[in-house]
Amino acid sequence: MKPPIAFLTTALFLQVSTYALGQENKEPPYHVKAQFAGDIGLVSVGAGRSFLRGKVEADLFLGYLPERVGGDRIVTAAVKATCVPVKALQVRSLDWQPLRTGLQAGHTFGREYFAFEPQDKYPKSYYGFSTAIHLYSFIGGQVDFSRTKQLPRVGIYYEAGSSAEYLISYAQNPRYLSPGKIFHLALGVRMKL
Repeated sequence: MKPPIAFLTTALFLQVSTYALGQENKEPPYHVKAQFAGDIGLVSVGAGRSFLRGKVEADLFLGYLPERVGGDRIVTAAVKATCVPVKALQVRSLDWQPLRTGLQAGHTFGREYFAFEPQDKYPKSYYGFSTAIHLYSFIGGQVDFSRTKQLPRVGIYYEAGSSAEYLISYAQNPRYLSPGKIFHLALGVRMKL
């Protein structure tokens, strides 16, 4: 799927009405996020919405990795789907979601990245994976300040995960890649609109 088509499809998905999903919720369905790390770039910003009474979230992110950190300046767009399978636990004035899991599809922009391996540039199966399109899975949690007076619309989240490419490479050659090299960590802030 070409990036503009993917963007439009995701934007349309995010606009599905609450009524169409049979969802009645007092919580605002839309939110914005800022994230540190997590394979979308060193920093990323995104917007999205919640579905099914907050059990599912869909987000669209744009991330940036500066050259001084990654060796190259990299811009990435990602579509992220998060599932919240368990009810939040109330810890004093906080709501803790101990389990959030999901999938993320990312696209890295640039001429040096490709979705399909160019046959004229590399021998067949030289890379084995796309360098532009990546699929990630993650698990994490979130702490919401919804019952506080100071920050009722704010939450912080944490995630750990890996890309499909890293997991396959690790399974094929565990001596080359250590778990520290294949897993990513992400920290983020979510604000309900």
